[in-house]
Amino acid sequence: MSSRIVRSLVVAALAAWPGTHALAASAACEVNYRQEGGFLAGRRFTTWGVVAGVATNDAYNRIYKEGLKSGLTVASADRELGAIAFRQANAGVTHTGQSVDVPWNVTIEADPAGAKITVSKTTPGGYATSREFQIRSMCAVIDAARP
Repeated sequence: MSSRIVRSLVVAALAAWPGTHALAASAACEVNYRQEGGFLAGRRFTTWGVVAGVATNDAYNRIYKEGLKSGLTVASADRELGAIAFRQANAGVTHTGQSVDVPWNVTIEADPAGAKITVSKTTPGGYATSREFQIRSMCAVIDAARP
């Protein structure tokens, strides 16, 4: 299966996560989005958002389950710490043709309003991706915590 098809399938799966229509949270997620690094050296993408009225255990369970349903692999997880490390296998190729797996790190912390979800991803040098894709996919992880 080509990397382009795999990427399209992951995007479609992430877009189908519950709660992706929650505009207020998505707006906050977009505002909190950050990118470090560059195309040649590699990039790190991060964002966060608070899911109001949701307990951290519920957020953890929902994100864990939806990550698996969307095709991500759990590399490691620690419920007590509120941490899940997903791996997106065959996420694409670099400009040199090397196959790429992309790590997704998710932390879930208590917040006075509910659960604070932080998502980060790291891509190697030469890996092409868009700002819009990164925002959409990472905000979908946060939105997955909603009931």
